[in-house]
Parts: sequence; C-alpha cells; structure tokens
Amino acid sequence: MRELAGENDLLLTCREQADGLCLLRCETRDEHVTLPDALFGKPVVALGDYALAERAPAIPADAFSVRVTCGGPAPVHNAAAIHSITLPQGLRRIGAYAFFNCRSLAELSLTDAADTLGGGALMNCAALRLIRLRFLSGETSLLQKLLSEHAGEITAALDFANGGKARLIFPEYVEDLEELSAPHVFRYRIGGAGHAYRQCFTRGAIQFHQYDAALERLLRMHAFDAAARVALTRLRFPYALGEGARERYFACLAAHGGALALAYAENGDTEPLAFLLQCGALGPNAVSAACDRARQRGQTEALGLLLDALGRLGAPEQTKSFEL
Repeated sequence: MRELAGENDLLLTCREQADGLCLLRCETRDEHVTLPDALFGKPVVALGDYALAERAPAIPADAFSVRVTCGGPAPVHNAAAIHSITLPQGLRRIGAYAFFNCRSLAELSLTDAADTLGGGALMNCAALRLIRLRFLSGETSLLQKLLSEHAGEITAALDFANGGKARLIFPEYVEDLEELSAPHVFRYRIGGAGHAYRQCFTRGAIQFHQYDAALERLLRMHAFDAAARVALTRLRFPYALGEGARERYFACLAAHGGALALAYAENGDTEPLAFLLQCGALGPNAVSAACDRARQRGQTEALGLLLDALGRLGAPEQTKSFEL
C-alpha cells in the first residue's frame, strides 16, 4: 500500500479512469475531512457511490489503496464522526449515497466543477447546516440539487470568481404523503416556504431576484423568525441585491428583528448582533429586552454591544400602569 503525508488520517480506495482518479472509498474517523485534490500527479475527479457512507461499496479488482496520514493510527471508518467534508476542487461527480448516514455532517465544501450528483447523496445527513461553494467560473453549480436532497434549513456560503460573496439561507420545508383511501391512494403534500426558495434557480444558477421575492411567502406564513434570519443575512452579504429588496428586508427586521436580537444575546453571537444593531432597525424596547437576556445569560460582550446601542437610542418607553 502506498502512503502519503496529509492533514488527515484516511484510507483511500481508488480507481484510475480516463480523466483522473475516482475515490471509491474513504475510510476515516476524523471530524474534519479534507480530500486530496490529486494523488501521484493525477486529479481526483469523482467520488464513488457510498464513498464516505456508513456502509461500504463493492470494490472492483483493479482498485488500489492509498494511506494518507498525519501521524495518527490506521483509521477504522466511522461515518458518524465526520462533521465537515471538503471535496477536491476539481471533483466533477459525486456518487449516489456518497454521504449516506453521515449523521453528524454539518458542513460540506465544494466547487462549481462538480456537475453530477447521484441520488440519495445526503440521505440521513440531518445535521447538515452549511454548504460552502466556491465558483471557479460562472454561477452554475450543483447547489439546487444538493438543496433538494435536504429538507432542513441550510445556509449557502457562495464565493464567486469575481470576488463577490453571497450568504443565503434556505428555510426548511416538510414533505408528507396523506393516505386518501384504500388501497394505497396517497396525496403528496409540501409544507413550509423552504420549497419555494429551492426553486429560485435557472439551469443551476441562483436567481437572486426570485430568492428576494420569496420573503413575502415567509411573512404570509407567519414564519417571522426565519424571515428575520433571511433578511439579516441578505443585508450582511448584499450580492446582487436590488434597492427594493433591501427596503423590504429592512422593514422585515424592523418588524421582527427583536426576537433575533434576543437569540443572539442569549447565545453570545456578537458578529450578527453587531450588524443588526448597526442597521438601526430596532427600537429601544427591543434593545433593552436583549440587554436583559444577555445579562441573565452572562454574555458580557453581547451586553456591551447592546448597552452602547441603547445609549444611542435613549431610554425605552415605559409601560403605563394605573391604580384603581
């Protein structure tokens, strides 16, 4: 078995193909996995079916093994241990069920070179919350197909070749089958605004104006927490953001940003909290309530930000009381 130094402890099973190498299997127990861009001068262009999954795929006779090591012991595969995966930058194909039962997988990083996604690639990856996508050219990618594999809320961090950055939240949605009558007559139903957000693409390219227009559906469904998160994230990273959409997002924060401030104060999320306060969308009552929450939770850095903002806004309005 050939051995290479790397930043992970991996046991790779590979197969040569005309345009490079296919990783048929990656065995590891590392939390953060970075797959090599190339091996022995040949680019890694494909990830096989079940490559990092809990179950192992069938391995053909012409495959060969490579040990990548950073000095740790030989890995015994544990799909549930994997928290993040960075795919090779030249990878073009992700096989079916590639990450099946990677139950702790929270972050997936890839480039727009990937243009083929096998079915069930993200099956049982319920912890996934972030997709990092780097565009080497254009704005077409596998993002829509990846989102269609996951019904939970996901943030897409998009870095474009022109230096632009976008951060987009895709809210969750629910799919279910309702049995109407026997035998086995069902009606397929989709609930939640997240499905509409996943339709804001044309031939694999995100349509930012459609994404921004989807806010109204969140508000109509009274999904105010999700709407406020979408609004704040879009304003923080305003790639291709029109003035009308900017005003609608600001109005959303003015109406529903108080709950967001409470959540950030409780968890000590100072970076988004600082931006929310800089927007000037919150009144003194909302900021004062967030101060109380930060004080109760011992979040001193968040409390400092909130007190500074409250000093600029002035004292909150007092609720009138009457004695009879």
